Amino acid sequence: MPSDKSISFVNYVIKQINNDKGKGFGAKLRKADHENTEYQSWEILSSWVNLEWESDRKAFALIGASLARSKPSEDGTLSIGEALRMVHVKDKDIGDIEKSSSALRLRRLLACKEKEELMDILKPVIRYIESKGSLLHYGRLLDEILWFNTDSSREKTRARWARDFFRKREES
Repeated sequence: MPSDKSISFVNYVIKQINNDKGKGFGAKLRKADHENTEYQSWEILSSWVNLEWESDRKAFALIGASLARSKPSEDGTLSIGEALRMVHVKDKDIGDIEKSSSALRLRRLLACKEKEELMDILKPVIRYIESKGSLLHYGRLLDEILWFNTDSSREKTRARWARDFFRKREES
């Protein structure tokens, strides 16, 4: 279950983006996941994270930028594993899931050993998932990123993503 802080941040960003008449809020957050323009989002992020804690700041920036780009009306329900599986299932030429581009992306995420590496790899994976119309559970993803620096949490997260991707489901 995601923390209250992560859920509150995601809900706040979604509400602000959907109520942003001048588009300034969303524009600042869209720049948050690029190192040269990230500072423009600090006004927003400073209410949620200590800006001096670089890895936590970058986690909030990544999720904020993703929300600003996708502009969802609410937080999604899919983990990274579920979303990548859904992208694979939606593909016209399904083929073997274990050899799919979605599986390659997942395996690259599962190989990550540090939070910073994970965020670098996640950025294009999130954009890929969003381009296919799947809606991530951003609150849970933010927590997973924030806790990726401890061995036990990292292993649980990677195992959950793999389980969500590879488990057999009855597709309706």
